Amino acid sequence: MKGKADSKREEAMKRKTLCLVLSLLTFLAVQPLFSEPTPLERDVDRYLKPLLDEDLISGSILIARKGKIELSKGYGLANREHNVPCTAETVYRLASVTKTFTAAAVMILQDRGLLKVDDPLSKYIPDYPGGDRITLHHLLNHTAGVINYSALHDHYRVWAMDHTLDQVIDRFKNEPLRFEPGERFEYSNSGYVLLARVIEIASGQSFGDFLKANIFKPLGMTSSGVDSHTKVIPHRATGHYNMGEEIIQAPYLYMEYTSGAGALYSTVEDMYRWDRGLMAGKLLSPEALEKMYTPGQGNYGYGWFVREEFGHRLIEHRGGINGFLTMIQRFIDDDVVVITLFNYVSTFARQVNRDLAAIALGLPVKPVLIPEGVGVEKEKLAELEGTYAVMEQAYTVLMEEGALYFSGPDQPKEKLIPQSEVTFYLRKGNALLHFPRNEAGVVERMIYQQSEHLLPCPKVKVESSGKNDA
Repeated sequence: MKGKADSKREEAMKRKTLCLVLSLLTFLAVQPLFSEPTPLERDVDRYLKPLLDEDLISGSILIARKGKIELSKGYGLANREHNVPCTAETVYRLASVTKTFTAAAVMILQDRGLLKVDDPLSKYIPDYPGGDRITLHHLLNHTAGVINYSALHDHYRVWAMDHTLDQVIDRFKNEPLRFEPGERFEYSNSGYVLLARVIEIASGQSFGDFLKANIFKPLGMTSSGVDSHTKVIPHRATGHYNMGEEIIQAPYLYMEYTSGAGALYSTVEDMYRWDRGLMAGKLLSPEALEKMYTPGQGNYGYGWFVREEFGHRLIEHRGGINGFLTMIQRFIDDDVVVITLFNYVSTFARQVNRDLAAIALGLPVKPVLIPEGVGVEKEKLAELEGTYAVMEQAYTVLMEEGALYFSGPDQPKEKLIPQSEVTFYLRKGNALLHFPRNEAGVVERMIYQQSEHLLPCPKVKVESSGKNDA
């Protein structure tokens, strides 16, 4: 017979064996979470690494091919104060990508017989000056001639103030038309603010409620909506800028001020649901969808730019708003979708958009940044020396010990890092300096690129003091 000690040892062995089995089962169960990255993911990670190492980008990216998501993940930080990383679930402001939803809402209402794109604006806003000559079609494809209220002189002063939708419209309604409706293309946020009001009048719902009931809910877009500073939005990203050496929070913006032109928020995976829902015909008739994707003046349809990139047919829209840069690209014949939502206004973001599309299409790309720089002959560097007018101030490009340095008023010189013979990275300014040559091969100006801004800086002659004149 077994003694009590033997029985206890046997029970202990059984428990230990059970624990090992359970541990093994748990290990096997979670293995898919740690599966090897796809070749596409490795290519994207390798491409982005220099920017991440230099802290020059953050956001979330989704790439899908032939209806299969091959990459959906975050890079960098969604919130720097709390050290929260970006993920596929991070929520971003969409900025002008909002226009794709506003246009679709108009077409949904047309499919239901509640409006027509040929209707004059005056049918919905009777007191709008010239509204009898402006149609919804003109507003949809930016040919209405309505001034872009983002370009008004006090735009940056009032964008933080509370506004109703009618108050936003009042800001620009009495401004003269810039041209006769239909005459030409000129991108205008005002047109899509007006369309948001038309949607409300035709549907009897608020802009946000209509989108929620007729787009977000049917497509399962549970992390999308009209943004507001008072809403508690889980996984919300904070917008950032890089001001020289310092990364700062984006300035406050009253989001309802942007309305149908830029007020929505979403995630990369919700945006992919949006793409799939449109393509599957879940929301619009084939005729309505074709109309949206038919380019007019400026290669713009209804809420989408329609053009070619890399020889492939592309339907896309980009957005930019305080601290955020966004883009959705759909290569229609390839069934390739690239969605990028960035919460960092980086000088490199738009190049990243283009290069990610190339990677998704299997095309080669050059490094987006070479932190250590490339070799450039001293003779080529010497040709770039000189004084350049940057915002009416004199900045100097000078060669010392085989390298170029950049300096300005009350600014210590900084070494320029060559990316090519004509492009240089300015680390402290989070900027790129370009030195294009004219037909004679002479450098007459510098292009200062920071975030989305390209600033032409002419080369100037510095008057001699006369002290050393012969």
